[in-house]
Amino acid sequence: MKEIWKSLTDLFLFVVIIGILKDTLNFILPSKFWHWKTFLLLSIVLLLLSMIISEVDSNREEAINFISSLSWLSLTIAVGWRTNQKPFVFGEVSLSPWMTGGLICFLLYANLASNIQYVALVSWPIISVCIAVIILVLNSSETATEAKVPQLSKPSFVILILVNFLVSCWLGLYFMIQGMVQQYPTMGEDNLSQSTFVYRLITPSINDYRGAKILNLMQERLNNDLGSQKLGLSVPKMKLRLENIKDEVTKEISVVKEDDLWKLQTPIVANQSGYQLELQLFWKGPTAKDESYYLSKSCKIGEKVRRRSSGSTPQNEAVPILVGNVECGAVEKKPVKPEIQQENMKKI
Repeated sequence: MKEIWKSLTDLFLFVVIIGILKDTLNFILPSKFWHWKTFLLLSIVLLLLSMIISEVDSNREEAINFISSLSWLSLTIAVGWRTNQKPFVFGEVSLSPWMTGGLICFLLYANLASNIQYVALVSWPIISVCIAVIILVLNSSETATEAKVPQLSKPSFVILILVNFLVSCWLGLYFMIQGMVQQYPTMGEDNLSQSTFVYRLITPSINDYRGAKILNLMQERLNNDLGSQKLGLSVPKMKLRLENIKDEVTKEISVVKEDDLWKLQTPIVANQSGYQLELQLFWKGPTAKDESYYLSKSCKIGEKVRRRSSGSTPQNEAVPILVGNVECGAVEKKPVKPEIQQENMKKI
């Protein structure tokens, strides 16, 4: 009895498995050759082929990339075809153009150089609306060719085209502003409260300015340089050394186009104990209110006693030496009149 029951159970499981496989094949296999499932299967086959080639010979990058691109294009056609049918169609609006355009732009994004990858994102609305035009023309009756042009000139369709171009323009403006801020970060830290299209979420502080970062690094570098030697530089040599330090620390941060717009001026007064100087960085670039300004850091360079020990010399018997010591205040932003700024620039 147990054997009969086991045989019936096995037969039932076999029938269930066969039914599931049959339903799966019916779902996967297209009912006819020209079908969106055909391109989906082609995409899977090409993807598996590229993976096999990658495992066998990873040096064939061109062939792998080409097959992977064909796989993605096949997937794009399958998705675009399927999303042009219900339930992805709402009235006369289909999601197909924007989903297909997004997949095409993703492929462009992956194959473009890093400095122009934004072009793929900016062109997404335009590519999508072009696909919408193609779909509208293909869905029109072949005998009503003369009726296709009036369909393209419908107010709703014209508004759709204009909205997509507007979105593309806004995306382009976003990336243009981002590129400007990367090369001219100080402009992004300025007062933009009167701007009609830029909104700042966080109010920057004076230390967020690139010039302030340069001044703070100059103080640190100068302190490190003078911390192990006695003061012996003349005023002209100290000015030249400060110019070199400014160039060095600017390169450490990362070179951007705005670096040429920061002009260094270092008024120095020598005294018996060292120097009294002011590190000034004049901003020569544009400002939101067209007001010239400079960043200032007042510093005092003097000498301090430092004990130098070597080998087995005890710390209390170390030889005292005089070394440089730099003390600076906080960075301040000061306005300057144009005529005074021009006069100061001639003295740099």
